[in-house]
Amino acid sequence: MRLPNKELENQILQMTIELLMEKEPAEIGMRDVAKKCNISATSIYNYYKDKNELFMKISISCLGELAEKMKGAIKEMDDPVEKIITALKVYRNWCFEKPKVAVLIFSKLEENIGDEDIMNFYVCNRMGENLLEECKDKGIYKGNDIHLDTGIIISGMWGCIESIITKRADPDFWNEGIAFTDRFIEMMISTLIVEKS
Repeated sequence: MRLPNKELENQILQMTIELLMEKEPAEIGMRDVAKKCNISATSIYNYYKDKNELFMKISISCLGELAEKMKGAIKEMDDPVEKIITALKVYRNWCFEKPKVAVLIFSKLEENIGDEDIMNFYVCNRMGENLLEECKDKGIYKGNDIHLDTGIIISGMWGCIESIITKRADPDFWNEGIAFTDRFIEMMISTLIVEKS
């Protein structure tokens, strides 16, 4: 058995992401990816059994990249509330920069995903839980369930982002994605965090 070529595997992921910037996921086949990579259609199956597996690998890879951007943006900050706001804005900006990739990643999770992939998929949720835990330690978190509240924040934020990307929000807001999502962040913060006196 031939050992996988890591360089080619990374090229497959990069070329697929490039295709996703141009086309909808349903419009991309394994042959399209192979052609973009200048390899045979059968070669791609040495790395991924099907498009779903390839897209899941892209999802996990992109979520890791997003989590690193969020961590980098808040690294020097002390205030947990500012960390939450900044992390959510990094998440939002990344999604608006890569809308088709974001829709692929956040719209549907495969049912037969393994435990390790589940943990990787929800990396942003774990970060959010840690940040709300910091707020709780400082006595400014006014919720009852950090896990639930984090899920609501992340899912709600994605709902706002997706409604802008897919033009399902009121048309008045189609070109106001930043203001639209900033208002959602303000609402979440005011709901969950005690105001500074």
